[in-house]
Amino acid sequence: MSQHKIEIFGIPQSNFTRAVRIVCEEKGIDYLHLPVRPHSDEANDIHPLGKVPGLRHGEVRLGESRAIVAYLDRQYPELPMMPASPPALAARLEQWASIVMTAVDPVLIRQYVFAYLFPATADGAVDRAAVDATLPQMEALVAMLDRALAGADYLAAGSFSFADAILLSTLAPVRLFPEGKRAIDAAPHLGRYFSLHSARPSFVATDPWSAPAAGEGA
Repeated sequence: MSQHKIEIFGIPQSNFTRAVRIVCEEKGIDYLHLPVRPHSDEANDIHPLGKVPGLRHGEVRLGESRAIVAYLDRQYPELPMMPASPPALAARLEQWASIVMTAVDPVLIRQYVFAYLFPATADGAVDRAAVDATLPQMEALVAMLDRALAGADYLAAGSFSFADAILLSTLAPVRLFPEGKRAIDAAPHLGRYFSLHSARPSFVATDPWSAPAAGEGA
């Protein structure tokens, strides 16, 4: 194993960066977090598209959160966050991580949260039309996640996984704003799930929202 320290690049408000940091915390990895912005020189040096998060470990440079987690699991196999076996479990974890990253994030973060943080209005006021347009999709996604978590403490396995890390890091900024908080807290299973895991040391240690901002991830 390389004797170099794991370095994670990306602004802390990025839900993808936070998910990778949660994985590091859960696995007990001694890592260095460098809060660089997307498309900065540092990000461009690691990710082919200049996105965050990025990982540097000696000569190894990786972008994309799922690839980073796969690397971390191989370097630090104790407490895997995306176990490779049994096959059905591995596939279920991949399924739910993909759903959160490709279906939940684009609506809840890129549309809803960004409508608050980066309003496309002349005066910088909250873009109510953009916010309101996301609400039917938000409600449908919250209902889907609520059904998936009925009777379960974890999204895809019998223990905490990367699927949970990316879901929690995505839900957290949504709950900063009124419609998102109401929707999540009113969903009995999803609300209980968020309350349960928001007390995890890994979640608390990576909380960036005392000074809100946002970034982009992949």
